[in-house]
Amino acid sequence: MKFGLYSSIANPPRGEDLPRCVDEVIKEAQLAEQAGFDSCFFGEHHQGKDGFLPSPLIVCAAVQHLPVSSSWHSVILLPLHHPGRLAEDVVTLDIVSNGRVTLGVGLGYQHADFDAFGVDMENRVELFEEKVQIIRGCWSGREFSFNGQHHEIKNLRVMPDPIQQPHPPIWIGASARVSARRAANIGDAIVTTPSTTLDNTSQLIKE
Repeated sequence: MKFGLYSSIANPPRGEDLPRCVDEVIKEAQLAEQAGFDSCFFGEHHQGKDGFLPSPLIVCAAVQHLPVSSSWHSVILLPLHHPGRLAEDVVTLDIVSNGRVTLGVGLGYQHADFDAFGVDMENRVELFEEKVQIIRGCWSGREFSFNGQHHEIKNLRVMPDPIQQPHPPIWIGASARVSARRAANIGDAIVTTPSTTLDNTSQLIKE
């Protein structure tokens, strides 16, 4: 069994200083690795009153230089991102971290996140599934095209290739049975929320 550390990197209104919070998270990552934790997770939200940090990939890039063997997981709100750009960013981080990055992706559930980017929340499932397909195509090591309901891509070849082969793992956020089935169909693993109980997680895995 492996253990990972999740951090939201937020500075709630009770007075925390955000730069200090980020510094503490980096120190926590070092301590977690020393204690035998396998990975660290950083999430994404926007316009949050709790000061939730909006760019987990940048945090992963900031901590990748640490002298640790842990892997870095970003939990991205996938419907908000261009899949080609995200695929390139993750490949870059995979190279910089020497193959220690995992792409975690979630549907998102807060209207503020979607409002910030002008994305229709009602289309999030279709957007999500198309973007996962496109990212896999970007990491295929060859030129590919895609014609979906929300995306059209012609003759795209993402370079360079990732260090991890065939590509960095894609973990799908899942806290309900339908999302667990989606993770089984299009993902490499599932990632649940910190508030999910062990019993519920067990049921999701069985699903």
